[in-house]
Amino acid sequence: MEQTTSAVESSFDRVALRARARRPRRNGARLLVMSNRAPVKIVRENGHERVEPTVGGVGSTFLRLLERHGGLWIAWSGIKDDARRIDKPGSDTQFSMLFPRLTERDVAFYYHGMCNRGLWPLMHFMPLNCRFETAQWDTYRRVNWMFARAAEAEVGSYDVIWVQDFHLALVPQHLCERNPKVPIGLFWHVPWPPEQVFRIFPWRSELLTGMLGSDLIGFHTPAYAKHFLDGCERILNLKVDRETSQVFHDSRTTKVGSFPLGIAADLFSEIASTPESRARARRIRKALRTPIVVLGVDRLDYTKGIIERLLGFERFLEHYPEYRRRITLVLIAVPSRTRVTEYSALKKQVDELVGRVVGRFSSDGWVPIRYLYTQFQMRELIAYYQSADIALVTPLRDGMNMVAKEYVASHPADSAVLILSEFAGAAEELSSALLVNPYNIDQIAERLHQAVEMPMEERRARFAEMRERVHRNDLEAWSQHFLSVLHEQCAIEPDAQLAAQ
Repeated sequence: MEQTTSAVESSFDRVALRARARRPRRNGARLLVMSNRAPVKIVRENGHERVEPTVGGVGSTFLRLLERHGGLWIAWSGIKDDARRIDKPGSDTQFSMLFPRLTERDVAFYYHGMCNRGLWPLMHFMPLNCRFETAQWDTYRRVNWMFARAAEAEVGSYDVIWVQDFHLALVPQHLCERNPKVPIGLFWHVPWPPEQVFRIFPWRSELLTGMLGSDLIGFHTPAYAKHFLDGCERILNLKVDRETSQVFHDSRTTKVGSFPLGIAADLFSEIASTPESRARARRIRKALRTPIVVLGVDRLDYTKGIIERLLGFERFLEHYPEYRRRITLVLIAVPSRTRVTEYSALKKQVDELVGRVVGRFSSDGWVPIRYLYTQFQMRELIAYYQSADIALVTPLRDGMNMVAKEYVASHPADSAVLILSEFAGAAEELSSALLVNPYNIDQIAERLHQAVEMPMEERRARFAEMRERVHRNDLEAWSQHFLSVLHEQCAIEPDAQLAAQ
């Protein structure tokens, strides 16, 4: 039987009181990070549980921030009907993780429903893939409220709250109403669509209002920030200052900015330089038995342009038969959201297309595509990055795209080529890549030809510039920039804000 809202509230109050009693008192600020999933996962096997780290550079950065400043990470444990608090093993006990309880219905309606079938395609400018249901929105609202209540029980007067991504868009407003003096930041890891596209969302005003509980909202690119400001101005009829990128509402202001997400560049470079990684890369190339290796790595998601990538590679083999038996495309597709119908259909489509290209062009022991439907750990993935002469990254729309930056940081020499969709957020920083319109199959083929024919001097110049940008704007620089702007925004006196209106 599903719990009522009051029952959930009472349960969380009890957990919060116990958590508050254990929380260490500090004079300095703590960081409270909030996200749908945590940087660790709880695995249950044979009646036993263990805590394992999850793969992901952003999680690693927040872990370092929390270890340095002390604080708390509030996220779902990945297990239904699970609520607990744990200390990160081997760390200062000032850093803990709190896991709100999500029921099976919560996971189905909030995560698989509203997040994956509603907001995800909407934010990627794909309205035809959107499915909006009132029951799912109601569950999304309730889960956001639960997360906010968990944070409210924890927050102190010196703390800073940093909410991550579209899963928790309503949390800032809930927190702001009860804790108006606590700095609240929200970073949006996916794109933000033009106002005309966003308008189709049935609860558009409530979503915008929820986000505006933040003092600072960050996006990957200026274009996404502009789209958000357009929505605030035209949907909520709020005053927007375009020069300072601020939205005025309820005698308060919310600053909106562009903060392109970086990666742990030094870590990727360090692993790539190890003898073990280099040896693994050589073994991969030897097994492929072709002088040219092209790599594509993605979650199996319809926004990633995997079908277009395969069609472009097929067109390349059609137009340039002299490269047959000389080139191999390694396609790594990470399983994703397998419970969602659209993703199962995509898997079938990719399987059939790979089979068609392999059946059409294979000869004399040469197979044009090596298709790996699996998830690799970081060290294994870096070896594949090193083994590839060309990275083919073709999302139809992407907030940033970490694969492009990881490839640049992992490659041992400035002799590789990155082909990158112009619709990835990373294209603004990595402008020295060969940019491509992923909807143009012939252009993908032409970019592949341009890459394999590119003189070494041009390769080195392009790649060196991208490498410098990736290392300059790494994860640490990104997080420091965001937090410094958040503190500056919250340092403005209330009277000054009112005067600005």
